[in-house]
Amino acid sequence: METKRTEQRADIRAARLEEIVVGGLRIGFQRTVRVPAGQTNPLPAGLGNFPIYKVSDFSERAPKDWRDPNAYFMPMYVQEALWVSFPQRFGFENPHALVVGAGHINAVTGKPFEETKKAKKGKWSFDASLQKDEQNYLVVPPQPWLDGWKSPDGKVYQFVSAQMGSGLTVEGQITGEEKFGGIQLTVHSPKPGQDLVVSRRPREYLESGGWSGGFGGNTLSALSALTRSYETMEAHAAKEPVYASLREQPKKPRSINSIRSMGLGRGGEIEQKIYPDPHGYDVWDAEPAGRATIYLVNSEDFEKITGQAPPQTPITIKTYQQCGMPWFLLPDGSWKDTAGSDVFGKLKPVVEK
Repeated sequence: METKRTEQRADIRAARLEEIVVGGLRIGFQRTVRVPAGQTNPLPAGLGNFPIYKVSDFSERAPKDWRDPNAYFMPMYVQEALWVSFPQRFGFENPHALVVGAGHINAVTGKPFEETKKAKKGKWSFDASLQKDEQNYLVVPPQPWLDGWKSPDGKVYQFVSAQMGSGLTVEGQITGEEKFGGIQLTVHSPKPGQDLVVSRRPREYLESGGWSGGFGGNTLSALSALTRSYETMEAHAAKEPVYASLREQPKKPRSINSIRSMGLGRGGEIEQKIYPDPHGYDVWDAEPAGRATIYLVNSEDFEKITGQAPPQTPITIKTYQQCGMPWFLLPDGSWKDTAGSDVFGKLKPVVEK
């Protein structure tokens, strides 16, 4: 019996992904602290990648309404936040145009995706085409990451988790319904024959704070060694007793059908730009090179699908500051910004209880 359990745990570890590749573009999701509301914040550090799993690897235990067998899922606690990262393995990767949505709401324009019905399967899909008159997408590179919903004033409202059915997801507040949740990604490649010059992304620098895990605070070595998604921060955080795991099982186990799906709500303000397309709309292939759906599941229900306890809980802003975790800025004052949407500023934020 113990051997079987060990093998199952090994299978689950093997199934875990740190990032996914969609249409040739590498994409990851960084866990991070929820920034304080009511003020404009610099960029919080990444605390390690969210674990990502393929729905097809857990098809027997996954919720039946996860219709896309090629989709992914990842666990989130109700108090967690994330930012979307674009890891670059080499400096000469081709640029891509990326449309990001959550709950079928475009993260740049605030407009819902149009639904299109697949006649043969009778399942709903979504249209996330590139728009020429209004840039509704990111270009990677130079865009280094995306932390939230784009505001017109050089800020984004942080992506924070929100329970489906709470009325606090951006999807629910804009459309009046919470049907989809999750994250939707659509990637477009350059048209054949297009030789694009890769735009260098700005290099982040330490704004304040400093990691106390061996770099000696705000020293020159810290400035050179720390990057926003410095992977060993996750290992450092795991040593702190304040990050105890929430692994208490409910008194009455719920069925697979009661697994709680998550969406993304509106958090605090972060100083961040969405750079205008440096290549122009006409260079991109109208047909997507790849699409992906990432379902979000409440971490406390994660074990029902995988048989594995959920990851540790995220830290709070207080413990983030106590540990000397850093904040980052980008030297991109000369870079222009896209318009964004003022709809996000009018929505109710997800208040941390």
